[in-house]
Amino acid sequence: MDLHIEQVTFNSLGTACAGDLYLPAADGPVPGLVLGHSGVMVKEALRVFAPYFVRAGFAVLAIDYRTVGASAGQPRGQDYPQRQTEDFRSAVSYLQTRPEADPNRIGLWGVSIGGSVATQAAVLDRRVKCVVVQSPSVWNGWRYLERLLGREGVAALRDRLDEDWERRYVGHDSARVPHLTLRGENVESAPDLAAEMFPNYRNEKTLDSAERLLTFAPEDLIHRLAPTPLLMIANGGWDPYHMLEEAQSAFAKAGEPKRLEILPYDVLGLYTGPGLEEAMALAVEWFDRHLRRTRLVAPTPEPTRESVTAMPQ
Repeated sequence: MDLHIEQVTFNSLGTACAGDLYLPAADGPVPGLVLGHSGVMVKEALRVFAPYFVRAGFAVLAIDYRTVGASAGQPRGQDYPQRQTEDFRSAVSYLQTRPEADPNRIGLWGVSIGGSVATQAAVLDRRVKCVVVQSPSVWNGWRYLERLLGREGVAALRDRLDEDWERRYVGHDSARVPHLTLRGENVESAPDLAAEMFPNYRNEKTLDSAERLLTFAPEDLIHRLAPTPLLMIANGGWDPYHMLEEAQSAFAKAGEPKRLEILPYDVLGLYTGPGLEEAMALAVEWFDRHLRRTRLVAPTPEPTRESVTAMPQ
């Protein structure tokens, strides 16, 4: 199935964000999805995932966050998850303007930290009717970094952030550092491979992005997501970056309806296989159930003053 990709831009609070819009063949408006990538991706990497949804009849908007990939914004590489939450919401606003998408049936999908960003966006934005998180990673940034780097590693990071604060205080830009380098069998060269495959990808971010990660804790809000349906598809194999304990901790605090699927694959198993097909089938079924087959109930309008006066006593 050949998919046409329309390059679009949308306004995210004053900055032009880039998106890839995929549209299925349809006679009228269809449910829409906004897709968000991880920190070591750009929207072009989402071309692995988007076709599954398009073939299932969804309109799909895959986005680059501000200062990343093809999106505008300076300085480049500000990896701020709280701001990326706003980019998801801006993408929803744009998708609602497209006649091909049903503005009342929009869901969010995110991979790695893009999933927790999507979840926080859905907590704040009731226009979002469904969320799927694939290979979830960060639900409490401070705890996540301590698990990843150890307490001594976080202490060393805070020393660097103190120095960087003084640098920014006197008017300099934040230092530039590489994203987390994946380590382990078959994944050590992943950032370099991403740079080779996607010309817009840069394996660097601003150091102050680490401060934004330390204070990012969507787990503290996830109980407020309900009744928006949530599906988490987690990695059950070797995976130091998408830690199963992080997913289980956040999932336990979420309200119904919710579902956690743990698939027996390693760090890249849900990105490139062998678990990709299985994960995408779960995501498609969840969106199909909650965006297509579920009847969306409109809120009962408040009675007008005249109707209240006319009510029998």
